[in-house]
Amino acid sequence: MIKHVVAFRFKDDVDDVARQSILDEVSAFPSHYPQMHNFTLGTNISSREQRMTHAFMIEFADEASLMEYLGSERHETFVRERWRPVIESQSIAALDVDGLPAGLEKELSVRRPRGPYGFAFARIAVPDLAASIDFYTYHVGLQLEGHDDTYAQLRANLSHHDIELVADPSLTEHHVETLAFTVESQEVLEDLRNRLVADGREIGELHPRTKAACLDGFSVQDPNGQMLEFVRDFHVYAEPPLVEWRPIDIVHPFLSTPHYQESLRFYCDVLGFLRSDVIVADGFGASTFLRCEDRYHHALALRQDTKYYVAHLAFQMKSLDHVMRGRTKAVYKKVPIPSDIVNHSASASIAFYMYVAQHGPRIELMDRHRVFTPEEHETHKERYMSADPRNIDVWRAAADDWERY
Repeated sequence: MIKHVVAFRFKDDVDDVARQSILDEVSAFPSHYPQMHNFTLGTNISSREQRMTHAFMIEFADEASLMEYLGSERHETFVRERWRPVIESQSIAALDVDGLPAGLEKELSVRRPRGPYGFAFARIAVPDLAASIDFYTYHVGLQLEGHDDTYAQLRANLSHHDIELVADPSLTEHHVETLAFTVESQEVLEDLRNRLVADGREIGELHPRTKAACLDGFSVQDPNGQMLEFVRDFHVYAEPPLVEWRPIDIVHPFLSTPHYQESLRFYCDVLGFLRSDVIVADGFGASTFLRCEDRYHHALALRQDTKYYVAHLAFQMKSLDHVMRGRTKAVYKKVPIPSDIVNHSASASIAFYMYVAQHGPRIELMDRHRVFTPEEHETHKERYMSADPRNIDVWRAAADDWERY
């Protein structure tokens, strides 16, 4: 949000009646400008700085709201005709601070059920545990934590783990067993549970290793049969891995599904995910990008397809340089790159994709990911975009090879 502060001094020859008239008009600002919050006006009582006699402070949700107020005809007329003739001097400051104006965040959040906070981790069964550990440490930059001959947990930053690998020598390719999401409070966790029960979903227990790494949670299957876990207070480490080249977060899974509409209903209407953007297409290629309470442009994406599978998992790296270093590692080790450097216009990220079927879904390494402001998160209406590759990658001008995606 923006904190807007104006300190000012009246001219010495302005009488008390004229001064009070100006102060009354300034005090009435919030009734004319709904984008204003927590307006305060008062006399300067500082014993150290007395050049200014008065000050007022206002909070705005974002810079656009501030500029809307400053550029309004009412404001400009007031400044020109009423303010400048009586003001000797003024000092104006605008501070950009985290969060929403006091009271606004609560006001907005009560209008809708809260969804999960963000994507936590993927549990993936793999045929060769040691080989997959090598892949995720060398090519993704994750640090190996808890492990034995049957499983391995790897983390990117502070979270307990971002990938959990499970040994299954009977497989020839990977299988995504579980996708887990964090929840911001016990109240939201219970509300999610109640919504799922009301939707006829069977609630299950957490996997024992998940249960050991959080304070509470439960599991449930989505319309595709994909196991989901929702956890509260997922454990963290006190410091990140002491490795320079690594991700800073696991951001989202991308799901391809033949149950596209039912999945949208489940994730949006039941779980409370919010739509950010929609790729409109008949059949294959239709996609919806969904966000959680962490305000990433999408913490989950759904694409209409002929079968269900986890299409990719996305990791945010520290910089574009780190993305390119990851690409160099993949080229050096001859790891397949099915989608090379792309520029995602919707989420404002530059990325590439690696894929080795025995280790997991495609892995996207990206330099950044759009994060909505708190106000955008509450008010954004999804954009409907045509099924053209340029709506996914603006560096690809061709519009006739969508099938490659």
